[in-house]
Amino acid sequence: MHRRSTGTLTRLLSVVSPGVARIDAQREPHADFWDDWNQRAVASTGPLWIALGDSTSQGIGSPDPLQGWVPQVLERLRDDTGDSWRVVNLGITGAQFDDIVEYELPRVEHLRAAGQEPSLMTLLAGSNNLVAPNTWPNALSELETILDALAPRSVIGRVGVDHAGNSVMARSFTRAIEKAAKDGQHELFWPWSWPSRDGIGDDNYHPGAKGYGYMADIIYPCVRAALGLDD
Repeated sequence: MHRRSTGTLTRLLSVVSPGVARIDAQREPHADFWDDWNQRAVASTGPLWIALGDSTSQGIGSPDPLQGWVPQVLERLRDDTGDSWRVVNLGITGAQFDDIVEYELPRVEHLRAAGQEPSLMTLLAGSNNLVAPNTWPNALSELETILDALAPRSVIGRVGVDHAGNSVMARSFTRAIEKAAKDGQHELFWPWSWPSRDGIGDDNYHPGAKGYGYMADIIYPCVRAALGLDD
């Protein structure tokens, strides 16, 4: 799995904030966990789910990657259907849209070429682009490339406005996602519609274990709808 280096701002904040330092220290262990997990998933059988995205798909913010929303949704899916669902989690901490295009989508194509067509795909990304104006000139075209690569009836996280300065770009992302959702019959969710803000992790940015529980509660009904389990 590709790794992005820690950004300058995070490095600076880690010096003065133990919480930021603790969360940033999870980057490599979580990535190693998913490298091992993905190898086992590819070698096994059962319906395949491919997760695309950034640190939230890796579960950064929770001490144990198994507390992230991806393993929680996988467990519910297995229990609900009785099938041996497996997930290949291609999320990269810090990923911007260009990372997904350059590193995650080629792995999707490799799996497809090997006869491993996903029965489900999820996408949760965009926040890292919103806070990096230098990415904006190409961000929308990169997002559209990602959306075009999704399987029909995928599950996609909406991208919210962080502040007034990126509201125009956030709305552009939203329009692209909503158009793709209509064309591909995708299910959309708002990742941060939590019942309480007590789920934030130690860095006051990423979800903690409780926050990922909230996210799993939000996302799983969309997964059920995308797979037609409620029909």
